[in-house]
Amino acid sequence: MKKLTYISAFILFFAASCDVLDVQPYHSIPAELAITDANQLEGAIIGCYDAFQSGGYYGLNYLIFGDLPSDNLTHVGITVTWSDFDNNTILADNGLVESTWASVYNALGRVNNVIDQIPLITDNNLTEIKKTQALAELRFLRALAHYDLMRLFGPIPIRDKAVTSDEESLNPARNSINDVLLLVNSDLDYAIEHLPSTLMKARASQAAAQALKARVLLHQYYITQSNALLEQAIDYAAAVIEHPSLELEAEYANLFSGEPNTESVFELVYSEQDRNLIARYFAHTSINGRYEFAPTSGYLSAFDPDDVRDTIIKFAGSVPYVNKFNDVAAGTDPVYVFRLAEMYLIRAEAASLLERPTSGILDDINSIRERAGLPAASISSYTGLLLEVEAQRRKEFAFEGHRWFDLVRTGRALEVLDKVTHINQTLFPIPQAEIIANNNPDMYQNDGY
Repeated sequence: MKKLTYISAFILFFAASCDVLDVQPYHSIPAELAITDANQLEGAIIGCYDAFQSGGYYGLNYLIFGDLPSDNLTHVGITVTWSDFDNNTILADNGLVESTWASVYNALGRVNNVIDQIPLITDNNLTEIKKTQALAELRFLRALAHYDLMRLFGPIPIRDKAVTSDEESLNPARNSINDVLLLVNSDLDYAIEHLPSTLMKARASQAAAQALKARVLLHQYYITQSNALLEQAIDYAAAVIEHPSLELEAEYANLFSGEPNTESVFELVYSEQDRNLIARYFAHTSINGRYEFAPTSGYLSAFDPDDVRDTIIKFAGSVPYVNKFNDVAAGTDPVYVFRLAEMYLIRAEAASLLERPTSGILDDINSIRERAGLPAASISSYTGLLLEVEAQRRKEFAFEGHRWFDLVRTGRALEVLDKVTHINQTLFPIPQAEIIANNNPDMYQNDGY
C-alpha cells in the first residue's frame, strides 16, 4: 500500500512494537506522537492496514496456514518449520506460529492505539461523522484480527484497548471463544451501521463488514447449533450479493490478472515498495521462485477436465506449481480477504443446513460452477449439497487461505485429512515464548502441546 510522507513517524513507532504481548511498557503512543489532526489520523489508519499486510499475517503466513495443513498444499522447500504444518506436527516453539501471533497482535496494537486517540482529536476539520466513520473502519479491522486469531488458536487474549504498563495489560488471560465472538460481533455491528455503503476495495466498507459478519455467523453456528445464526448469515451474505457495485467476474482468470474486477469485496493491496512474498514462495525455481509449496496430487485430481480453475496451476516440465499469485519479481499481487463468490457459497451452506428449498441452494452453487465452466449440478439431498459446497469452496478459493479453516469449522478435518488424527491438532499451539513471558495463570497452552 502506498504510504504518504506524513505517516512515516507512525510507521516507525509501530514497527518498534512488534509483539504487543511482549512484557515491555512501550505500547502506548508517546505524547510527541499523539494524533492531533485529520491528516495524522488518516496516516495512522493507513499504518493499521500496513500491519495487516505484513509477512506474518496476510502477506504470507496466514494464507499458507489456510492451505498447507490441509490437502491442498504440500511442502517441497527447504524451510523445516514449514514442514511441521504440512505434517500437522506443529510445535509450540515453531517460529512461524510465533511470527503470526506477534504480527496479528501488532495489528491490534496499532488499531487500539488509534481508537483510543480519536476522542482526543480537536481538529475542526474532523467532524463527528468523520470520527465515527474512522472508528467504524478500525473496529472492522479489530474484529477481523480477533476472529483470525480465534480461528488459529481458539481462546485468545482479547485486545480491545491500547496496552499499558500495568500488570493486567502486560500479562493478559486467554478469553473464551464466546467472549471473543461477542467482541467481534459488537465491533461488526458498529461497523455495519457506520461504514459507508460505497465500495472501497482496499479499505473497509459496509459490504466488507457484512461479508465478515456472514462468515463469522456461519462459523458460530457450528459452535452453538443455533439456526437463528444461519438465518442471519443468509441475510448478511445476501446484502453483499445485492450490492450494486458487485457481481461475479465473467472469467475466473480475471480475478488474478492484476486488473480491477467487480468481485473483490475487500482486499489488501501491495506495491513494489511494499511487497508480499506469496508469488515468490509458490513459483517454481525455473522462473526465479522459491518453490516452497506445491499443489498436492489430491488437489490436482479433484478437478473435472472442463473446470477452468485448474489454469491457476502451471508446470515446469512435469512439476506443478501454483500461479494464482504471479508477480514474482515485484510482489504486487493483491490478497483477497473477501470475494463475492464466498457469499454465494455461505448462503448455499447456511440454507442447506436449514434444509431450505433445494432450488435456491442450487442456484447459488451453480453460479459458481457455471463460471468455472461446469454444467449445473442437480442434487436432491442436503448432505450432498453440503459436500458440493465444500468441494466448490476447495476449488474456488484454493491457496487463498480457506481450506484448512473450512474443514476445521465444519468438524470434517479428522475425516478428510490423513495426518489429522486428533482434535487437538485442529488448533495451533500458543507460542512457547508467550507462555514463558506471560505469568498470568490463565495464559495456558492448548491441549496436546
